[in-house]
Amino acid sequence: MNLEENTYLQDILKQPQALQAALSHFDPHPLRSLVKGLQDGSIDRIVLTGMGASLYAAYPVWLQLVKAGLPAYWLDTAELVHFARALITRKTLVWIFSQSGRSAEVVILLEQLKDIQAFLLATVNDLSSPLAVSAGECTLPIWAADERTVSTYSYLNTLAVAQLAALALVGEDVQAGWDNLSATANAIAVYLDDWRAQLQHLRDRVLLTRRMVLLGRGPSLASVYTGMLILNEASKVGAFGLEAGQFRHGPIELAGPELTALLFAGPAETRELMLRLHDELLRQDAHSLWVAPSGADQPGPQVLMPSAQGIGLPLAEIIPIQLLTVHLALENGVVPGKFLHMGKVVLHE
Repeated sequence: MNLEENTYLQDILKQPQALQAALSHFDPHPLRSLVKGLQDGSIDRIVLTGMGASLYAAYPVWLQLVKAGLPAYWLDTAELVHFARALITRKTLVWIFSQSGRSAEVVILLEQLKDIQAFLLATVNDLSSPLAVSAGECTLPIWAADERTVSTYSYLNTLAVAQLAALALVGEDVQAGWDNLSATANAIAVYLDDWRAQLQHLRDRVLLTRRMVLLGRGPSLASVYTGMLILNEASKVGAFGLEAGQFRHGPIELAGPELTALLFAGPAETRELMLRLHDELLRQDAHSLWVAPSGADQPGPQVLMPSAQGIGLPLAEIIPIQLLTVHLALENGVVPGKFLHMGKVVLHE
């Protein structure tokens, strides 16, 4: 196949421009009333919810909120609407993440919220969707063009817009976060300008073994879970993703020549723990790969990623995994990013 014409790959390559566009449009104005509500006690908790990549993009946001001392919950909308509705009261801020704004679970939740009259905040792409209409002025658009296949720039833009919004909600420096994300967009552009070399780098290092796992901690869990998702979606590879500590509680028994493990170096405070696990997996003959920028700690086999830090880290981490899905799709004999059993938006539970 002519890889340059693959829609999914073209979407991957457009991400730096899409991200800069989202940053140029970012407006914290819709958050003012919510900040006031958090300050005066009319909002006493925050529930962050979504499905798939939208939910995973909310994970670093949840960490930002809880680190600031706010009572926040992160859970998928399917569980929220059927088993955890008691979390939502009139004093709850329900922050819904959905690029389409019309997936099945989101529509059900919006119906339930009509009776509860909770506060609503939407991070969404389709401004004509039920979610955007329901949220009204409390809408944070991600300003992404329509995608026809697996989420790429809609995921990146959600990460960016939502993390900036979290900074505004907790009273931290939004401009510093904006500068960080703009620098990250530039680093991603540099990385993707040489995408053929990066793809060859992945071909040389990543084996399509019987099992594949992605591991990380903290904000890198957004990359772990979304990486797992897109390896399944775009490559038809049955990968799984875990918090690195959880991996030790059982699944480490899979370590051996049939396991490929991608370990995100992640934030500095847990780097040593990740290095220790990486070393153990190599000694157990697993194909363990360290995901980090060039020039960072390089303890053996490495997958290179764009340079980033702070809130830019989860945006940069997912880029090599996106390219990896292209490589593994070709190894698997499938068209990268082509859906076989679903559409872009899930409309039925």
